Amino acid sequence: MTNKYYFLGHETLTNSGCEALLRGISTIVREAQPDAMFLAPSINQDKDQKKLAEPDEMGICFIPTYRIPFYFRVWIRLHKTVPSLRRVWIPTPGIPNDVRQALRDTTAGIMTGGDVLSLDYEVPSLIKFVGQAESYMADKHPLYLWAASVGPFESQPDLERYMKQHLAKYSGISVRETSSRDYLERLGLRNVKLVADPAFTMLPEPWDISTILPSELGEGILGFNVSPLIKSFRNNDSHVLEMENAVLDFFQDVIKRTGLSIVLIPHVDSIDGSERNSDFHYMQRLINRIALPSGTVAARISLAPRGMNAVQVKYLISKCRFFIGARTHATIAAWSTHVPTVSIAYSVKATGLNTDLFGDLRYVIRTPELSRIALWESLERMRAEEHEIKALLEQRIPEWKQRARSAADHMISVC
Repeated sequence: MTNKYYFLGHETLTNSGCEALLRGISTIVREAQPDAMFLAPSINQDKDQKKLAEPDEMGICFIPTYRIPFYFRVWIRLHKTVPSLRRVWIPTPGIPNDVRQALRDTTAGIMTGGDVLSLDYEVPSLIKFVGQAESYMADKHPLYLWAASVGPFESQPDLERYMKQHLAKYSGISVRETSSRDYLERLGLRNVKLVADPAFTMLPEPWDISTILPSELGEGILGFNVSPLIKSFRNNDSHVLEMENAVLDFFQDVIKRTGLSIVLIPHVDSIDGSERNSDFHYMQRLINRIALPSGTVAARISLAPRGMNAVQVKYLISKCRFFIGARTHATIAAWSTHVPTVSIAYSVKATGLNTDLFGDLRYVIRTPELSRIALWESLERMRAEEHEIKALLEQRIPEWKQRARSAADHMISVC
């Protein structure tokens, strides 16, 4: 009998990190079960199939997602006005019956998405994915949480109690940072294994990047990724502008004070092609505001195109000499190809991964502390410690890839 797995916590490949998770998990599982198949919900199946090129060869079949029920949309609106509502009622917007029927022959569910079981995207997003998990497990299917960042929920005790009860129902849990493991163990959960993000195992795909690079490469490329998410850490438009000006001033410092060239690398695009949550649109606006002669910008700074898939993005990042990034899986692409990297941390996952990999946060800039000086000092630290960083990554990344693969054996043993 063919093993068939259903991906929960997944909706689209417009986020290259989600694509990296699907590629990584499916490859790892198929190393142990070569005939394994995977059902992946998709908002836009045609677009996602083009991203993977040959999804059939990977055992991935995209299936439609489903609309969030009306009652949950009402609850979201009410919850925004009265957050205490969840103390009375937390809905569980489950999988519709027709989809559940199609999942009857699945071997197990794999909850992925990296950090969907956290507060990074607010309570309604968390509850949406919890509801899917609850309805899947209600049909007696085992569910495995794969390489997640979980919580913390300590700031909301009622929600923490709810999530503790929910997570206790999983057949197995694997997490990608020691901090997540320690937190869950403090909650009393014992079915937790520390692994590594499956994206560490994803291989970059070579392609012709020459046309998108600056014409003058000089001392090499500084890859840079920043997302519109960081705007949420400033409380008004003037503070957002101050932060964006700090990034632009840093670009000028790099151009004027080093021989490095800069490539801005988008990692997440919007689902509908709009500017919402689009790294490409956000960085395009930034590059249009750079106060340098136009010839200098063209020669030393470029913006990579939208539409790259995850393995193409990883190849581009692998050709950088240094990388500074906000998106977690962009930094994972850099680390796993031995590129010295600074994380612009907007959540606990960046601090947790850096702590586990380097033992401290010397290569982290917390988003509220993002400034021209912080960026410059971080680049200078990487330049001074370049050889040490690369040596450490060359030593540790093979270990982390093996840890990433260990999640398959864990899942198979508990499901």
